[in-house]
Amino acid sequence: MRELEAEAVAAVERLGLESLGVLGAGIEGVVVAISDDTVAKVWSRRSHEDLVLLRGFYDAIDPPGPGPALPRIDDVLDAGGTSVTIERRLAGRPLWEADGSSPVLTTHDVDAMTEALGTLAAVPGSPALRSLPVLPGEPAFGPARPFELELADLVRRRTELCETSLAAALPEVDRVAAGTIAALHALTPAAPTLVHGDLIAANVLVADGRASAVLDFGFLSTAGDPAFDAAVAASVYDMWGPRAREVERRLDAAFTSSFGHDPARLATYRAAYALVTACCFGTDLSDGHFGWCVAMLGRGDVREAVGQA
Repeated sequence: MRELEAEAVAAVERLGLESLGVLGAGIEGVVVAISDDTVAKVWSRRSHEDLVLLRGFYDAIDPPGPGPALPRIDDVLDAGGTSVTIERRLAGRPLWEADGSSPVLTTHDVDAMTEALGTLAAVPGSPALRSLPVLPGEPAFGPARPFELELADLVRRRTELCETSLAAALPEVDRVAAGTIAALHALTPAAPTLVHGDLIAANVLVADGRASAVLDFGFLSTAGDPAFDAAVAASVYDMWGPRAREVERRLDAAFTSSFGHDPARLATYRAAYALVTACCFGTDLSDGHFGWCVAMLGRGDVREAVGQA
């Protein structure tokens, strides 16, 4: 990781910018401070064209009022073949970062996640928010078609793409996928809002006990049903810890109380998320995410929601 950070700082300096230090590093790149208000993000997995699309996506977000800050890209630059975005600096620290343990959720933690979801759900789901590919190698969702139907089609495509790997771990995957597709078609379409798609706790920044920013859009980010974000956020907050289901239940209770989501709808979206993302990082049980998705598809509440109990 130190080598990647050094390479990122060198890329920033090639652009004639002064590095004030590395703020963070992850799968997609390294964030380098270049002023009190601005950062340079040095990307490792996105093309220049992808980042231009992401800039347009951020520009289309129109928050209706005060709340956690959302990203803005001021410029997309090329540092000798390395893509760099110049972005406003978002204040705060990550709410929680997975470490193999289960967090002890405080009221402030739950409130911060609820506030982040509320901010996203308050952003109107304009057609411009359907501009990003929903996953690598997948098209953007159609600008006018219901999210639920677009997601059903994505479940079909991703299950077919990953059928051999999924069937090896879950022999009844075709039946589960068919039930999930049918359940998605049966949902009453929700009024579309901004969907983050990957609202892990590390993507919510907090300051002074409240959510201060939501960051890192681009994985399943689109205009769609806010219940999808709530379902994913509750389940992935603690993906690996020993009390993961307890954490999920606590967040489900808070989100349902605040937003009125139907538990069966949340479970249907969990099945869909597991099917469409199972093979994004690996294609067998040696990959933690793949294993987590297979386990999700075996849960009784999820099977019941998609008619496969």
